[in-house]
Amino acid sequence: MTGGRVDRVPVMTFSNYCKELMTSTNVTWPACQTDSKTMAKFQEGRYKIWGIDVLYSHNDLVSEATMLGAEIDIGTDVRHPSVKKHVLGDVDPLKYELPKDILSRGRNPIVEGSAKILVEKYEKNVPVLRAVTGPMTIAGHLWGVDRILIWSKQEEKKFEACLDICTDLCIEIIRNSRDSSGVDGVSMPDPTASGDLLDPKDFQYFLEPRYRRLTKETKDIPSMLHICGDTRGYMDRIPHSGFDAFSFEAPGTSVKEAMMGLGDRVTLVGSVETIPVVMQGSPEHVYAQSLRDISDGVNILAPACGTPPFTPNINIMAMVEASKSKI
Repeated sequence: MTGGRVDRVPVMTFSNYCKELMTSTNVTWPACQTDSKTMAKFQEGRYKIWGIDVLYSHNDLVSEATMLGAEIDIGTDVRHPSVKKHVLGDVDPLKYELPKDILSRGRNPIVEGSAKILVEKYEKNVPVLRAVTGPMTIAGHLWGVDRILIWSKQEEKKFEACLDICTDLCIEIIRNSRDSSGVDGVSMPDPTASGDLLDPKDFQYFLEPRYRRLTKETKDIPSMLHICGDTRGYMDRIPHSGFDAFSFEAPGTSVKEAMMGLGDRVTLVGSVETIPVVMQGSPEHVYAQSLRDISDGVNILAPACGTPPFTPNINIMAMVEASKSKI
């Protein structure tokens, strides 16, 4: 993530919430979402079954919102948890403050428990990343995506306030996870920051300063940002955010387009297409696209977005084999 020398291109996935891997790791739903030990056992499958190079704390984008009281649908064995209600929809963000006991609330103790188990078991062998949903996406969960996008155009002070609240929350989680569990880095998916939703000028004006503050206040912790969809409009601004690595989503943004925007200023992560290749493609197809992405210049090979639930184990293993073939 920080641009050091490696023997081969590392392989990672943002999500491992896959039904076949659930069977392979002998875990069941909902325990893999609600119990720290089972969650950690499931996460181990990334390394023990798939053979990839990074472990994650958990799979979901809503745990942070539960810390502020959001009610969630826990999902199913083939569907991630989701927010049922925008709990702060009627709350003015200009008048809201984070609770002092925020780290003990919601799903955070469960997720942190998983991270701690993984670090204790794998600290000498495999890096463990704490997944922390980004501020734009958390704000959408809490106030509603439509509402915050309207604020970005009509009530900028409210938009900035809700982003500041969520950025503060992210910083608290990251610092605590490093101090209490010893995680090796942070992975921040922020899908609602997509260029499909947010104007590039608004990204630069509103989000970039919040990202920069976050990375500055957690600068001793290696960090990666993932944004879905079309990010070409602000790709050249990503290095100014302070993240060590950036993950983009193909086909919305290609490897070559990402390279043009980022150069060698940020570690490039990506971007084997998730649905047509990673989930539906043959192992040979996955292998071929993985080789193409490596040749095009990715520094870390990964699916373009969260791994779909019906992805077969053999397809992720094909990504690992492609990486090993380049040693």
